[in-house]
Amino acid sequence: MHRSLLPSLNSLHYTIKKHTTHIPAHTTHTLVILLFLMLVSCDRNVSVEPYKDLTHQSNIFKRDKSYRLYLPNGYSEGDERYPVIYFFHGWGGRYKSDDNAKLEYKKIKTLVDKYDVILVMWDGNMEEREPRPYNIGNHPDVKYDIQMKDYFIELVGHIDSTYRTIPEKSKRGIIGFSMGGFMSYFLAGKYPDKIAAAVNMTGSPEFFIGYPHNHTLYPVRYAFSNLREVKLRFHNSTADELTSLNTEVHQGALWDDHPSYEYWQFVGGHVVDLPGKTDVFEKAISFVSNAFNNPAEPPSTWSHFDVYPDFEVYNYKLTSDKKEPGFILMNHVSPHGFGISTHQWLPDGPPLSQCNMKITTAPIYPSNTMYNVITFDREGNVLSELPHQSDENGSVHITVDQKGYEIGIFRKADTYDFICASYSIDKNHRLLRAGKPNELAITIVNRSGTLSTASIKVTLLPTDSAVIVSPETVSGGSWTNERVFRTAPFKIDVSKKPPSNGAPSEVKFKVQITTEDLSFIDEIIVPVMYDVSPFENLITDDGRPVNDSSGVNGTGNGDGIVSPSEQVMLYTDGHRLRLYTDDRYVEADKEKLVDEVLPAKWPDGFTTSSVIKISDKCPDGHVIEGVGNFETKGYMPIDRRVTWGKVRIVVKKQRSL
Repeated sequence: MHRSLLPSLNSLHYTIKKHTTHIPAHTTHTLVILLFLMLVSCDRNVSVEPYKDLTHQSNIFKRDKSYRLYLPNGYSEGDERYPVIYFFHGWGGRYKSDDNAKLEYKKIKTLVDKYDVILVMWDGNMEEREPRPYNIGNHPDVKYDIQMKDYFIELVGHIDSTYRTIPEKSKRGIIGFSMGGFMSYFLAGKYPDKIAAAVNMTGSPEFFIGYPHNHTLYPVRYAFSNLREVKLRFHNSTADELTSLNTEVHQGALWDDHPSYEYWQFVGGHVVDLPGKTDVFEKAISFVSNAFNNPAEPPSTWSHFDVYPDFEVYNYKLTSDKKEPGFILMNHVSPHGFGISTHQWLPDGPPLSQCNMKITTAPIYPSNTMYNVITFDREGNVLSELPHQSDENGSVHITVDQKGYEIGIFRKADTYDFICASYSIDKNHRLLRAGKPNELAITIVNRSGTLSTASIKVTLLPTDSAVIVSPETVSGGSWTNERVFRTAPFKIDVSKKPPSNGAPSEVKFKVQITTEDLSFIDEIIVPVMYDVSPFENLITDDGRPVNDSSGVNGTGNGDGIVSPSEQVMLYTDGHRLRLYTDDRYVEADKEKLVDEVLPAKWPDGFTTSSVIKISDKCPDGHVIEGVGNFETKGYMPIDRRVTWGKVRIVVKKQRSL
């Protein structure tokens, strides 16, 4: 007999006897037994629930937030600590329900017991009347100042302070479905120093994220460089609304050459498991649990991009006055220094129009010590050097603007440290020409101590078999000074065809820099001017509508002729074009992208088109050459179909009357 019921049973028996004296004793006894059985039944229904639905006071939301908690068998019997997995639901779902996912919530408890973990299902709901979670999506969907990246840290803090967790990166993982799958990769990239593993189950491929007044398109296919210190698994289906778009995401992971990435495509639709099953959910928990048992090695160098004006990662803090959409990128961060730049879009968009940044390094230097700090302007190839003193905590403070710099931090006795700062093609181009010979030279900067040798070998390795480099290694070049080295040119042939979907179209190279005693690894991303047929019948928006639905995106005199100082968007057969050119009379830092969602079953997959700025110094009759593409979309599945073509623009000066 359940001991907690004994007082209730005695009390119940006394009450019934007191108020039913006219009923025979054996009948009274029967009633007591029946009511007791009802109590036992109720007690069992409560006690066998495999989870607890709880709330905590959220300072981020200024109200109680709910979550569902699973504790493993044995939790209440000792003082052992446990790793934690967080689950993120999809659109319209909550912490305790997700109609699309088909989760078997009671059966999941057996997985929690099997893998000996704590499982937390969070609530991504923004407010009760809002079915769309997470404050992400198209522009109108980003409408709350509350950011889920802040709530995640708050929830983790609550769980770690309330339950016996192991509160460290190597014992914390996340799993997400659909929109929650997007969040799993976004948050893992936002906090790679806090998350060991992330599983994305048929996640959304790209959304705008940030504040209502300043949000940025976050394409997951270009975001894997943010996830290199996190072990990843990605589920894609064969018959999902998002199958084709998530194939692009998978191709992005391969393009990035992520060091710890698993991909699995299953037969089915937009679900986690079949009804009554937990097989797929177990694959996710098993993957994360294995990452707990085999954690990734701490990185010697790391890179990180962020959409927010202020962020902290690996104990580095960055604050800025960023007020426009785009990304802040720190790359190849180590005690020797770091790269710092901004981009309007990924992977290599132009810098933001304005962004002043202050970086406070991790406290890894001796306190109150003088250091030499070099600043190399990548665009202007200008190098400067100033002394900086570390603060009392051992941090160094650096202030830069939005352009793009390599920062070196060193003392005289430190060893040298090479980084790939920039490249150029045929002296003044930035795009490789497919089907034509190219010569690519790399600018390398030593951002640390004095060289012990002037002998450098540089090896350039393409990650695409359709790109041939000869020779792969060069040892010649020239020193601008003792810190800046420009290699002899590599000859590059590109037979690569443009992707027919939204997979990355750029070429990635691994760069190995070798001296007599040290070796350094870096990479560069290079766009391609593909060898494709020309687009015919180009029409120009220079301040005039091209069709009834397009609106006006260009600025100029509206005569449909491309002229100096105008901003123009090009169309072919009614489709707006995304343009790629490195013509010197197109001001690359003034290019803007216009986004839209083409009709499909769900509003997923954003297409972008270019508005380019023609220099006011462009001579009359100058011909601008490049390539462009436009997108169409299938309804179901939501597949992106990209058509490429050559673009040829003749610039004509406006004639005075």
